[in-house]
Amino acid sequence: MKVLITGVAGFIGYHLAQRLVTDGIQGCSIDNLNDYYDVHLENRLAQLHLQAGFTFELLDLIERDLASAISKAEI
Repeated sequence: MKVLITGVAGFIGYHLAQRLVTDGIQGCSIDNLNDYYDVHLENRLAQLHLQAGFTFELLDLIERDLASAISKAEI
């Protein structure tokens, strides 16, 4: 099974992704990393990126070409 997690730089999204990685579930995570986030949160993404089977895409959900961007992420 593969999953898609939005808002992965936030508290809930990150911890959900960590749990899924621990359970051996693969997937893709997306976030737009807007100005709301502390720049140190990118460390979370770096830790998650090191996990096998999970990818990160810098993406905004209001992007018009969201469907093609997600399909490129091979979810």
